[in-house]
Amino acid sequence: MKSKKEPRATVDFGIHRRMVKEYMKNPEFKEAYETEWMLHEFAEQLAFERKKKHITQKGLAKKTGMKQQEVSRIERGDQNAKVATLMRLAGGVGKKLIVKLG
Repeated sequence: MKSKKEPRATVDFGIHRRMVKEYMKNPEFKEAYETEWMLHEFAEQLAFERKKKHITQKGLAKKTGMKQQEVSRIERGDQNAKVATLMRLAGGVGKKLIVKLG
């Protein structure tokens, strides 16, 4: 018996880009969006570096004096963190956190 192919959903990312471009005209939205984007990028890079060095979240937490759950929340983007915490985490994977004014 032949199975029927399910129709595939398509996504128009152009709509998303146009919406974000319009919302970015609002200074409050722009600031919040850019902050979330920066934290997301940090979280992705932290998880990448941690895995590259074969360090578990628990191991990173121990190296940095944090709880594993806190490391997990930061990597998922579920928790905002102070710059000092981000510096500790970066150091825990052998990296430096660089912050600069644009």
